[in-house]
Amino acid sequence: MENPHEERQVMLLARIIKNADKLHEAVIEMNKAVAEINTANEDIVIASELFANYRRNVAYNLTATGTTEASLSE
Repeated sequence: MENPHEERQVMLLARIIKNADKLHEAVIEMNKAVAEINTANEDIVIASELFANYRRNVAYNLTATGTTEASLSE
């Protein structure tokens, strides 16, 4: 005589394995999409670093020369 609890456990385990496989496939697909986005954003990151360095250099030069933004707007 078969154990009904064992049958139910086997069925539930099969569902868990199936869902885990689907989740694994979804995570792989998401990782590929994130990698594509990161590749597409490389130029934007470089441009943002250039502007940040430019801003830092301008602030340093304004401080070094004693020029303030208020005197530039006059």
